[in-house]
Amino acid sequence: MAGIKYKKLLGKMVEVEWEDPSGYINENLSDVKLSKCTSWGVLKELKKNCIILQTSKYEDSESGDYTTINNGCITALRAYQPDS
Repeated sequence: MAGIKYKKLLGKMVEVEWEDPSGYINENLSDVKLSKCTSWGVLKELKKNCIILQTSKYEDSESGDYTTINNGCITALRAYQPDS
């Protein structure tokens, strides 16, 4: 996932589609599945095993809100396109 084609998206607003591993307790096997998710944020890092999105940031600090998503869970990563 952290391939060369995604390096052009570093520092840009992106949309990530991914499948979140989920736990099920006392459920029918036929109901067990991954949870489909979509996240938006600034792509801060492409690591060997994950990406890091920044979803908010304090103006005078590196502190903020970040989301890590395991590369194996990502089904699509693209530049953010707001709905028209």
